Amino acid sequence: MPTRRVVKTGHRSPARFFLRAFAILLLATLLALGVPNLVMFLQNTGDIESTEQMTEQSESFNADAIMVLGAAVHSDGTPSPLLQDRLDVAIKLYKQGVAPKIIMSGDNSDSHYNEVMNMCNYAIGQGVSKDDIFCDHAGVNTYDSMYRAKNVFGAERLVIVTNEYHLYRSMFLCRSFGIDARGVASDQGSYTDMDYYEQREFFARIKDFYGALTNAEPSTYSEPVSLAGSGTATQWWKKSSQQ
Repeated sequence: MPTRRVVKTGHRSPARFFLRAFAILLLATLLALGVPNLVMFLQNTGDIESTEQMTEQSESFNADAIMVLGAAVHSDGTPSPLLQDRLDVAIKLYKQGVAPKIIMSGDNSDSHYNEVMNMCNYAIGQGVSKDDIFCDHAGVNTYDSMYRAKNVFGAERLVIVTNEYHLYRSMFLCRSFGIDARGVASDQGSYTDMDYYEQREFFARIKDFYGALTNAEPSTYSEPVSLAGSGTATQWWKKSSQQ
């Protein structure tokens, strides 16, 4: 009696197919989320300096300006503790000759809320010349701040002052726009809501990583401003906030 041969048809179980598809999708998602954060950490970890290290390197780096990234101000115009530490570190670097100018970049999207002028006034009160302070009123987010540092203020070399968790993205964006950057962490202690800020930063890195890759447009375009001149022309309040 002849033996029958069993021929496999190659038919796959639907469950196995969907399991494999799910695994591929999960891996792709993890890579899409994880790679931007990993790239920013690896690219910039070695260029975060202490105030002392930055002061020692000031002559060789020859920064055009120190950029302070904005954060919340209170209703009376005083900076929040997190922002005050950023300002104090930047002012210290300025007074030690790390850079001749300071760019204050923050949110002035609402006529009744002006981070940058409150930052500017604080620095003037600490002895910084008003001619040396440039206000970027359209720095509504980190991407726009760095885009404008290059395309509005013409910066080639910047010292970025912000909290350490924020420096990795800030410096990555600087370099994406062709700016040589060094970072100085402003952390002087613990701050409220830091878990929230760090979680939000994880997703902000992803957004800005792909924004830089696709050359995303900034929210606002402005005429160029020369850092060689006086910053007083950039120091203003919207009319409705003066009434």
